[in-house]
Amino acid sequence: MRKQEERHIIDILFVIGLFCIFALSTIFLISIGADIYGKTVSNTEINFNDRTSFAYVTEKIRQADRSGAITASTLEGRSALKLQKTVQDTAYITWLYEDEGYLKELMVREDTPLSLSAGQKILPVSDFSVSRIQDNLLQITIRTADGDDCSLSVSLKADPYVSPVENEEGGAANEQ
Repeated sequence: MRKQEERHIIDILFVIGLFCIFALSTIFLISIGADIYGKTVSNTEINFNDRTSFAYVTEKIRQADRSGAITASTLEGRSALKLQKTVQDTAYITWLYEDEGYLKELMVREDTPLSLSAGQKILPVSDFSVSRIQDNLLQITIRTADGDDCSLSVSLKADPYVSPVENEEGGAANEQ
């Protein structure tokens, strides 16, 4: 009879031990899964900011891609992208630049004084630079808020030596 009681206690201890191992394994797997999920979300957010900033700048360039309308310039000592266009005989300039930790866009009439703080915040970045590598090739470098440097080269389709006013009035350079 005593042997049978010891056997029941061992059976109970075995079941409890097995349950504890199962519970610890479950907690361990859940914590690993949560860590992987957190890293995935973080990487997705970083990729979103990188790709969105480049897609935004590239789309702005494509919209303004007329002869002489796109310039790598400076605005109050900062690297900026200058996009010119004429609407109903009024010349406008769209500026893309970094200020206060954001990629900003500012559209003003050509004769209007500017202020960096007046621009619309687009995405968080810590640096934005534009340079012309060749006549029809721009190099855009964006440093993300996390400090990662990303570069993109954008090829312009329009002739860089024709002024935007000649292009818009003549119309020949717009047709492709």
